[in-house]
Amino acid sequence: MSWQFRPPLWSIAAVIPALALLLALGSWQMQRGWYKTRLQAVMDQSMGEAPVPLTAATSAGEEQRAPHVSARGVYQSQRQLLLDNQGNEGRPGYRVWTPMRLTDGALLIVDRGWVAQDGDRNRLPAIDVNDVTREVRGLWRPLPQPGMRFAADACAGTSWPRVVQYPTASDLRCLYGDLGAPPLDGLLLLDPDQDDGFVRDWRVNASVPPQRHYAYAAQWYAFAATLLFLFVKLNLRRSPR
Repeated sequence: MSWQFRPPLWSIAAVIPALALLLALGSWQMQRGWYKTRLQAVMDQSMGEAPVPLTAATSAGEEQRAPHVSARGVYQSQRQLLLDNQGNEGRPGYRVWTPMRLTDGALLIVDRGWVAQDGDRNRLPAIDVNDVTREVRGLWRPLPQPGMRFAADACAGTSWPRVVQYPTASDLRCLYGDLGAPPLDGLLLLDPDQDDGFVRDWRVNASVPPQRHYAYAAQWYAFAATLLFLFVKLNLRRSPR
């Protein structure tokens, strides 16, 4: 008994791009999982190291670095930001970004952690902090980048704290241009043991951990395998004797 595999041209033209897309999606999810796994290992290692002073060298943000740094200055409590649409264990909330005027005159943005959102979005959470000279410690990271950025004018409005959607470095320069030196191009994630912070879980994208990316990748690869199996099965026929 012999078999013939002669799929019509239209099916080949449809299946090949579909397979390529499914495999590409699976590979992308695997790469995201590997990236987050490596970055989390770097952050965990840095947290166990003694902090080094925040300087121009240590503040040169690289995506795969997370140095443990320290800085000394005064919080500018009247000019705080609330990063909108931040979830924690299924609850909506904000991340609190507080500018700090350092002793050398530079402006540092400190992420003091997550705070829950009130049922009424017009009522913002209490995030006041004392304007005293203090030392802060934390991981130094580049500004977070959303998967999709919607057009928004972060500088619009006059009230503080200001609710924002992932401001860029240029947005921060606009927001704090009247304070003198522009903000350093990055963000200090305040250590969990530091005072005047909120919920601080500095896992890499805790809402979508690496394991979930691997699970998504397995699904895309399974879809590709199923498509290939059906393509072969439906086009493989016995040869007439």
